[in-house]
Amino acid sequence: MTRVSRIACVIALLGVVSSSLLGCDQMAKANVQVERLPDVKPSLPPVPTLPPPPYPTQYADQSYSVYGVRRAMRKTIDTDVEMTGYIAKLYVPPECPKDQKCPLPPAPHFWLADTSGEADETKLLLVAGYAENQKAIDDAIKDAKKGKKVDQAELDEMGVLAIPTDLFPGAKLKVKGRFAFISGSGFQSSEGVLGYNGHTTLEPAPQAAAAAE
Repeated sequence: MTRVSRIACVIALLGVVSSSLLGCDQMAKANVQVERLPDVKPSLPPVPTLPPPPYPTQYADQSYSVYGVRRAMRKTIDTDVEMTGYIAKLYVPPECPKDQKCPLPPAPHFWLADTSGEADETKLLLVAGYAENQKAIDDAIKDAKKGKKVDQAELDEMGVLAIPTDLFPGAKLKVKGRFAFISGSGFQSSEGVLGYNGHTTLEPAPQAAAAAE
């Protein structure tokens, strides 16, 4: 067999193999069945409805709630603010027996809340700086019962605040003061405290009427 004949045979054989392979490939494609998967519908939970805030940050008169002054702490801390709330608790120093020497109690203070009688400690805001001691408050109440009037002009000239005589649990107040982490009277809290600088009684407590008699 000549060289040319051998080359021709090889080409012929390659042609047969290629045809065979092509035929197998076509048969394999013909036997493949494509199955369409069902459409996937995403099943997402409904968008949750966020509850409204328990109290407004500020009331119509621009005074803050306890909730609000803390919510806006970046803006309110170390500033003078007005707050509206109820006296939830009032500190009363324990009585000291006459025959004992007791430690000096802390300065008078009370806790302001957005609702009367609030018992949750995390929702109370401490207010202090309205009197040096309880005796000063007791004396001011006695003077008020006797009809002794406070000379507000003289106090203003001295830069001194009148000692309040109507601070009792349940009273609703609008309080002015400095909101800070540490008050001028030494009280401190990471949630802020209010350094008292005056107040208006919006709703007196029943105890206030009894104390005035």
